[in-house]
Amino acid sequence: MNKLPVVVLLGRVNVGKSTLFNKLIGQRKALESKIAGTTRDYNQGVVNWNNISFKLIDTGGYVDYRTTDAVTQETLQFAENQARTADLVVLIMDFKNGFTPFDQELLTRIKKINKHLVVAINKVDKIKNRDASILEFSALGIDDLVAISAVSGGGTGNLLDLIVSKLPTIGSKKTTKVLPALSPEINLAIVGQPNVGKSSLLNLLVNKKRAIVAATPHTTRDAHDEIITYQDKLIKIMDTAGIRRRTKKGDLLEKFSIDLALQTLRRSHIALLVLDISQPITYQDKHLAEKTVATGNSVIIIANKWDLVPDKETNTINEYQKYIYGHLPYLDWAPIIFTSAVKQQRITNILEQALQVWQERFRKIEDNTLDKFIKKIIKLHLPSRGRGVAHPHIYRLVQTGVNPPFFELTIKYQRSLHSSYIRFVENQLRAKFGFYGTPIKFYINSLK
Repeated sequence: MNKLPVVVLLGRVNVGKSTLFNKLIGQRKALESKIAGTTRDYNQGVVNWNNISFKLIDTGGYVDYRTTDAVTQETLQFAENQARTADLVVLIMDFKNGFTPFDQELLTRIKKINKHLVVAINKVDKIKNRDASILEFSALGIDDLVAISAVSGGGTGNLLDLIVSKLPTIGSKKTTKVLPALSPEINLAIVGQPNVGKSSLLNLLVNKKRAIVAATPHTTRDAHDEIITYQDKLIKIMDTAGIRRRTKKGDLLEKFSIDLALQTLRRSHIALLVLDISQPITYQDKHLAEKTVATGNSVIIIANKWDLVPDKETNTINEYQKYIYGHLPYLDWAPIIFTSAVKQQRITNILEQALQVWQERFRKIEDNTLDKFIKKIIKLHLPSRGRGVAHPHIYRLVQTGVNPPFFELTIKYQRSLHSSYIRFVENQLRAKFGFYGTPIKFYINSLK
């Protein structure tokens, strides 16, 4: 994706940048809302039109440049940095609000940043209004004007035609041909409560400022992703909005971003569950851990803000490991890395562990090996019954899948295994074969 031409969407708040971005990439990746300033960092995706591919970047909306709000200032800085290095800027304006003095101010500012510019007049919902909108905005002195409706998709084909016609002529040394799709092998999601340091970790892992870091809770709203190469593996690292316990009167925008975070978690392979280790583990940490396990993700527990833990001694890490596993016993198979994003401690360990965990997701045990294994542990500990009075008889144990590992236990018809015995089998599997950092799934099959 880094070899593709870059097209950046810019504009005032609430002109429909994220809606247009989602329409052009063909998926709902950016969070859409009528709330001003919904997008804060940026989103990126690939567009293919008439056999030409380019990277499309959605940015945060422009507001008064004189604002003193730190997050808003960073949002503007992110947008202008993207525009400065882009091959082409698409400035989006709002037909319904008309051409405003702020539009003129914004246009002047963008022209100084990047001379390759197209103006898309959005919210032109009726075809008969397209010529009128272009006439109204012609005072801008811009030759390349296109009237569109990001919601319905009207006029977006004309916009794409204009974009791809200009890309080969603006002196870019980057290729504009369709490149073979290189799908990331590993999807790595960063999840946790607000303000535990997820965005700081993302910036360190991708080695650039990809997300805004602020003390304000819920600064991250969209699910940011970045693809890196590490030890010849393509890894997509996805930062998510902080997930905290919902209330009936919760912020609607926060609700949408949390839903997006959970969707990201469901399509990932490995979750970095970030805890603020300087604070007690909460009910919400436990609830989020349960949700993460339910998705089938492998898990690496990131005990962040280790630098804030006072009076550390040689045995302090061991004590904290016991504390974490004591509160998250269903994750006692997940490795723990004690990090400090502020001091950049043990950050490289995260990717090393991720590769090791990834390999464990594909561990496959042969049937004859499992047959010997199950016979041995039955002698060690007879199967305990679940419902009913008769003890179950286990006929066999076979592995039926990987990514994550999946096992089938076959027992006698109309018998049931107690959940504690399944847990015993799982623990013995881990002790014998590994499955480091990876959940193990079981299916109980009753044989007549």
